[in-house]
Amino acid sequence: MQYEIKSREAKAVLGLDGAMLNSLRKDDTEYLWQGDEKYWANQAPVCFPIVGVLPDNKGYAFGKECNMKRHGIARISPFEVFEKLSNSITFIQKSSDETKRAFPFDYELKIKYTLTGSTLTNEYIITNTGKEKFPFVIGGHPAFNCPLTDKESFEDYKVFFDKKMTKEVLRPDHKTGLVDINKRFDAIQNSDFIDMKHSLFEENDAMIFDNIESKCATLIGKEGKGIKIEFQDMNNLLIWSAVGNANFVALEPWTGISNCCDEGNKIEEKRGMTVLYPNETASFKFKITMI
Repeated sequence: MQYEIKSREAKAVLGLDGAMLNSLRKDDTEYLWQGDEKYWANQAPVCFPIVGVLPDNKGYAFGKECNMKRHGIARISPFEVFEKLSNSITFIQKSSDETKRAFPFDYELKIKYTLTGSTLTNEYIITNTGKEKFPFVIGGHPAFNCPLTDKESFEDYKVFFDKKMTKEVLRPDHKTGLVDINKRFDAIQNSDFIDMKHSLFEENDAMIFDNIESKCATLIGKEGKGIKIEFQDMNNLLIWSAVGNANFVALEPWTGISNCCDEGNKIEEKRGMTVLYPNETASFKFKITMI
């Protein structure tokens, strides 16, 4: 089932399946990638309580065994509509016997989308409804059409940052998804922009800007259309596109990153983890603006 929210300038369509963004339109332009099994069938999944992968899909959270595939359980578990307004919708997912077989903790996850003007605010609200503390990371995975017009190509686009990037990027292994923390790549250094090229993603996976100082990234083409991501609450940004010359760019704000080679199997000790105590709530936001 899908739900539409609107502002004067734009509209968004959200799906109950995964509480996921399905469409983002302004001036008859579809900004969101519509999925293609040839490259990547998804669109904008929500990653929780892990981002990326665990080694062999397994780890331990405060001694409890967790078995989760890539990007966790939220995206593959049922949601319900908690509240619907003309320009906003909130979905809710509560832990169940099924989720606890993978992540043995009680939680409540609300995902709220609010469309104001040309900007969609994504808010994640996580509450510990159990009697034990648990660790988690959360992140968005929205992919955007690139190019956005028939007059452009993928290579006509750049990603601009609001600060100069001075640190080389990390990249997960294409096959395992794991990150070698000792191996960095000179995809961008001492510059505030990076040119989009399919070759960036053919031999290597996503670019991980870990502990990024910039809190705003703009994907924009020569015709002046694009997407701006603002992620004050997130410490990391990933830029990714699929192999085979896929016509999309994913801009992914995450609170943590995928499992790194120097980390053990204790999930609570991994980079970027938030530990939530019983009855405690945490929230994280990021914004998508259509240009």
